[in-house]
Amino acid sequence: METAVLHYIVKIQELIHLHALLLETRGYLEREDNVPYGAFDPYDAQPIRPSHIHRQKDAHMNAIDLLLDGLDNSVQPHPPPDNALAF
Repeated sequence: METAVLHYIVKIQELIHLHALLLETRGYLEREDNVPYGAFDPYDAQPIRPSHIHRQKDAHMNAIDLLLDGLDNSVQPHPPPDNALAF
């Protein structure tokens, strides 16, 4: 495999770190009451957490995808301000 291709491969430690950061983001949104009911049910149903450092890379990637789906469902779009320029 070429070095340029290897450069873009994410290491398991990086995935675990990202997993933990996304879980912290979820916690923040929950504390702010910005999470619709059931937004994170698919994530909660799977067993992988950031502390499971010996699990497969694919398992963490799946957990990250589920967290991102929940975050996507939780983040509300904001209307543009009244003084915003139309393009």
